[in-house]
Parts: sequence; C-alpha cells; structure tokens
Amino acid sequence: MSAQVNMPTMTRAVGLAVIGFLAFTLIAGGFVTVGPGQRGVLMTWGAVEPGVLDPGLHLKVPFAQSVAKMDVQVQNSQDAETAASLDLQDVTTTVATNWHILPADAEWVYQHIGNESALVVKIIKPAISNSVKAVTAHYNAEDLITHRDQVRGQIEAQITAELKPYRLVVDSVNITDFHFSAQFAQAIEQKQVAQQRAQQAQYELQKARVLADQKIVEAHAQAEAQKLLQQTITPEIIQQQAVARWDGHLPEVLGSSGVLPMLGNVGIGKVDR
Repeated sequence: MSAQVNMPTMTRAVGLAVIGFLAFTLIAGGFVTVGPGQRGVLMTWGAVEPGVLDPGLHLKVPFAQSVAKMDVQVQNSQDAETAASLDLQDVTTTVATNWHILPADAEWVYQHIGNESALVVKIIKPAISNSVKAVTAHYNAEDLITHRDQVRGQIEAQITAELKPYRLVVDSVNITDFHFSAQFAQAIEQKQVAQQRAQQAQYELQKARVLADQKIVEAHAQAEAQKLLQQTITPEIIQQQAVARWDGHLPEVLGSSGVLPMLGNVGIGKVDR
C-alpha cells in the first residue's frame, strides 16, 4: 500500500527534474557570450545572418540559432618561401606577417572564407608566397641582403594589396631570415675576404705614399736649410766660431827639434816707430 502511494510521487519528481533540466537547457541555450577581441557571427539553421555580435551577452533562439566566434585581434603567420632571384639563385625567405580581420566584416569573412584556420590556409599563406616570389625576382641574391628594408617594404605592400579584398588588414611584415645555397654563401664569403684584402692593400699603399711625401718634404727642407746656411756664412763668421770654440791650446806638429806648437796665420800688429 505504501509502495503504491509513493510511485506517483516519484514519477512526479522525475518529471519535474526532466522539465527543470529542459528549462535550464533552453534558458542556457538562449544566451551566448562574445569575449573581448572577438566578434560573433549569428546563424539561423546554418544560414549566416547579416551583421556581427559585439563583445558581451546576447540572446539567441535555442537549437535554431548558433554563433561562430571570430578572433579580430592581431594574429601572426610565419612562413618560409623559396624563390629564384634575378641572378637565378635559390633564396629561402622567412617572412612573419601580422594581420587581423576587420571587426565590422567578420560576418563577411566567415561566410565567404571560414574561420581563422581557413583564412591562413586559403588566403594568408598564398598571399605571402606570391608576394615573396614576385619581389625576389627583381633583385640579385646579394642585393636582397644589402637592400633588406626596401625588399621588406615591397613585400609588405604586395601582401597588403592581396589581402585587402578579403577584408583583412596587414599590421606589419618582417623578414626574419634569408637562406642561400652553400655554394653561394661560400662565394659571398670569398668575395668579402677579397674585398677586405684589397682595402688593406689600398691602406698600405696610401700609408707608403704619405711616408714618401713626408720624406720628400723633409729633404726639401734640409736642402733649403743648407742653401740658406751657405748664403749666410762668411769667413769672418767661421773665424769667430773657431775662436769661440778654441780651448787655448795650439795644435802641435812634429819637427826636427821635436814636437812644436803649430802657428797659423796669426796677425801680428806692426809697431809704429
């Protein structure tokens, strides 16, 4: 009797639990949250609705509607592309591209291309590949290094032009690496060594020329000094310098009577009588 009384009660409790679960599911399924840096694409039975959902809480019809969330923050795609240079050298260029989806066009991007992964595969990578090949073909391999900033700017301009129709914005493009064949890298190294040796030889030659010029100037100076000295020295000056240097001793000569002092032209004054 007691068991028969409790059965309806249990059935009612189960029914209430099911109804509560369904109600909670319906209520929870009627809301969606779009996070910061995202935009929501609303779909009704799989068909994309016009417009986008901004960050925040939004209502939707449970089961009938769903929301795809698109990341509109800056994203990075890095890829290495091998292309032939103007002098037919194989060059592998690694390019890092920062890009983002125009927030107002997230619905268009999702409807025509897909989510971010589809964007990278279908649009971003082909655009990078095509741009690197097109720009690389206008430069010799060695010039790609010496004109790195110019090459980067041209690649960025071409990628920007290719992504613009797809409502994508290029924030920046950076060349992270150039890779050449082993033979070409060795040739570049040998060329640099030869240039350094030539510069050293040129420096040594200039140094030798400077030293030679200095010696010529010194020789001219000495010749002019000697010429000036010859013009200014007179017999009286020579005699005066000799007297100034005389130590008071007469030079000696060897005669028949032994060593005698040598008398030079000594002027003896005449005595007036």
